[in-house]
Amino acid sequence: MTHQDQPTFTLQTWNVWYGGREVDYGQEKQYAICAQFPADVLALQECWGTAAENLAPKLGVANAQFGWDTAVLSRHALVPLRTSTLPYAQAAIVEVGDSGTDAGGVRRVLVWSVHLAPYPYGVYRALTGEGQGVADEEEAPRREQIEEVLAETGRICAEHGDPDLPVVVCGDFNTPSSLDWAARSDRPDIRWRATDALLEAGFADAFRTVHPDPVEAPADTWSPIEPLTRAGHAESPEPGRAGGAEPRDRIDFIFVRGLDTVDSVMRGCTAEGLAEPGFADVGGRCAHIPEQRGNRFPSDHQMVEARLAFRG
Repeated sequence: MTHQDQPTFTLQTWNVWYGGREVDYGQEKQYAICAQFPADVLALQECWGTAAENLAPKLGVANAQFGWDTAVLSRHALVPLRTSTLPYAQAAIVEVGDSGTDAGGVRRVLVWSVHLAPYPYGVYRALTGEGQGVADEEEAPRREQIEEVLAETGRICAEHGDPDLPVVVCGDFNTPSSLDWAARSDRPDIRWRATDALLEAGFADAFRTVHPDPVEAPADTWSPIEPLTRAGHAESPEPGRAGGAEPRDRIDFIFVRGLDTVDSVMRGCTAEGLAEPGFADVGGRCAHIPEQRGNRFPSDHQMVEARLAFRG
């Protein structure tokens, strides 16, 4: 069976930046972006309590959200799941399809929206040459969170009697990809254990499946509007952040298991005229912090999108 014969769905993940408060009319702009680029499933992070619950009825979709941070929205039926990972990871079973058709009926997929620990952000000290030991120490909270997501994934699959249940783990990981860093000449040889753990558990990086070259398509989701100089920051928030500058990196991911990736794209804004494979500019004003309040794209993270196909 080819991808053309397989049932597909579109999934997006997006950190909406303090629920939208850092941009004028932030939640209205969230709706505008999601209406312009509709998806079957939308994983949100940094909801700040209200972003998902306000966005869902505007889009006419269901919302799975038990905590203040993460949520899964879908135009298909949703089964919200309570797990030990709240509030940093929300899980839901999404029932894709229509049981009234003969096109494969309803297919189930377990979707996770994750927002891993933002601090300490290991990239800063890694870029100063402090090495793998420091990176592992700073990565430990995120590795523990992903291990808990994987453990809960196993429990959910067992409770639903389906060890082969397709799974998506997506969101803001606050950590890069080891494979990206290995390919980039401007990055030291550092392994990032949280994202590695998903690859070791049999997941595939959806964006890299379509755009395998990190040099040709870096897809730096963080951050399109953080200044590349000290401007906009009164002080460096962490040791190792050289001169207040924010390094660009890909820290928002869609990892899939039991699904095929048909296509993937990074949507967002660019203040620097970004043009690279896999990037789609949503258009409109895009200015660096602290001049961001009038931006059309209401986040400091790019959105990642994938079209995914069920197997069999």
